[in-house]
Amino acid sequence: MKFSLPNDVLMIIDRLDRAGFPADVVGGSVRDMLLGRSPDDFDITTSATPDEIKGVFADFRTVDTGIRHGTVGIIVEGRVYETTTYRVDGEYLDSRHPESVSFTRNIEEDLARRDFTVNAIAYSPTHGICDPFGGRADLEKGIIRAVGDPDLRFSEDALRILRGLRFSATFGFEIEEKTAVAIREKAYLLKKVSAERIWVELRKTILAPHSYGVLKAYSEVFLSVMGGLKELELPSEEAYASADLLSRLLSLFVSEPGAFDLFCQALKTDSHIRRLGGSILSSVGKYDLTNGLSLIRALRALGEEAVRGLIKLEITLGNVKSDSLDLLDSLLTRGVCYRISDLAVSGGDIMTLGISGRDVGLALEKLLTAVIEGRVKNERDALVNLLRKGI
Repeated sequence: MKFSLPNDVLMIIDRLDRAGFPADVVGGSVRDMLLGRSPDDFDITTSATPDEIKGVFADFRTVDTGIRHGTVGIIVEGRVYETTTYRVDGEYLDSRHPESVSFTRNIEEDLARRDFTVNAIAYSPTHGICDPFGGRADLEKGIIRAVGDPDLRFSEDALRILRGLRFSATFGFEIEEKTAVAIREKAYLLKKVSAERIWVELRKTILAPHSYGVLKAYSEVFLSVMGGLKELELPSEEAYASADLLSRLLSLFVSEPGAFDLFCQALKTDSHIRRLGGSILSSVGKYDLTNGLSLIRALRALGEEAVRGLIKLEITLGNVKSDSLDLLDSLLTRGVCYRISDLAVSGGDIMTLGISGRDVGLALEKLLTAVIEGRVKNERDALVNLLRKGI
């Protein structure tokens, strides 16, 4: 198979090779190229130590992006290419990070420390493919397999558990039996992983094209990081497949809406998702989303973003059809009045009638209710006259 590497990457590899330091692209970029995908970025690994890398690229600007672990960033045309020395990891005491690393001149020793066989493949235009753990064969079979002993791999770094599930959900690969057993048995170690990293992996997994089956098959693993959710209930696979990230996520909490807030706290999601998701979940089943007046009332209570999210969630749950989104768009296009700012009168107009203080806001609320209920048109004169009559 012919690989296509960017010119800058080829230049870095070639320059290191010419200086006597074998270099390869490694990991996800090689995996993606073997799958016929275009990599987003390229990690380079080499026998050169950090100081040797800097020496070879003395005429380039470099940054110590991860110097403790052997990574030097080489800046070419404003882009940083991370280049890392072959290394062997020391003991893991926190199930996340090695206590130390030591450099090696042997690429196979470097590949032996990696998480899954499909990520333990290196490639160089000069040396070809280096695949000591059968990653290429696993790619062809559609298998996610830990490098070496899966119990050890996950005990070293528990985040690999979620990464394995994400890869399965992304590529539609089966997880090899021993690796699957270890994922389930070592799930308790996820408590040692930071909330932020769990949320990143979980979000990517839920959004992945094959996440439905992975969520069902490994529900107990996901529940261990879901902030108090007791059971993982999924909508229909067809509805889930066409849903966006928020609808997929919220569909898991419909039967236990109170657990969503605990989930957001536990994983430290941003406050916007927490508020928006909570608002949507608390409104499931409360509005007739096929009725214009009911939609306007929902808009008034929740706002456009939450109502749109509510409709999408109800579609995912099979309660309404996409016609409700069309109805919402139609109402908004017509400029339906659902906010005080949409009224044809302002607080200043109200004050000219001798109304002041807190009563101004109350009057505007009453006018908005009258407009939404169709008792008066949203026209200045009509609204003022209604006030004069004493609504």
